[in-house]
Order: sequence, then C-alpha cells, then structure tokens
Amino acid sequence: MTIRRRGVEHKIILKPAHANTTKADDTLVMLVAKARFWFEQLTTGEVATIRGLARNNSVDEGDFSRFLPLAFLAPDIVEAIVAGRQPPELTAERLKRIGKLPLDWSEQRKVLGFAAWNHQGPG
Repeated sequence: MTIRRRGVEHKIILKPAHANTTKADDTLVMLVAKARFWFEQLTTGEVATIRGLARNNSVDEGDFSRFLPLAFLAPDIVEAIVAGRQPPELTAERLKRIGKLPLDWSEQRKVLGFAAWNHQGPG
C-alpha cells in the first residue's frame, strides 16, 4: 500500500500480489488523443489556425494553447497513459493545468511524475 497525492486529495494505492491488470483513465486518454488529432489538423492544413480549431470544437482558444503541447508527449508516456500505467496523481485535470510542458522527454518524465513512478505496471 502507498499513499499518493492526486490533486488536492490523497489516494491510497493498494497493490495485491495477484493484481496484473490496469484500467486506463478514459478522460486522460481522450485528452492526449484530441491533442494529437488537433495538431494533425493544423499540420495538414485541414484547419488553418488555432482560432479555427477552437471554433470547430467549441473550445476556448486559451485551452488549445494548453492542450496542443500534449501532442508532443514522449512515446513511453503516451503508451503508459493508454495502458493505465501513469502515476496516480497524473489526471486529465492536472495535465490540462501543467503550465509549460517541457519538450525534452526526460524532463517531461520528471514533471509528470514518471521519474519516480514504476510505470511498468502493477505486480
């Protein structure tokens, strides 16, 4: 058992010896997927501006400025999120409010809590 901070709450993490499954955080996965999709729309020219993306998706332009950097997450971080192996304190809300996300993947791991978290899965 470990206690992890998750936003303003504390979460108790129980890891029974027989636990080998994880469940992905659908909201977190969707946020990362949308960021990648929106970035692709910009790079292919399907949508010309962030303002156009915001209008098409009914999302505030300022939110897009915070979400688009998520398209540049390290591949192992994305894989861990999709597999549900991210640190428990890494939520969609935390990721939305992370501020300036480093482009350097090793720095991303530190900022997002992967450096101290065994994200190879439970067991």
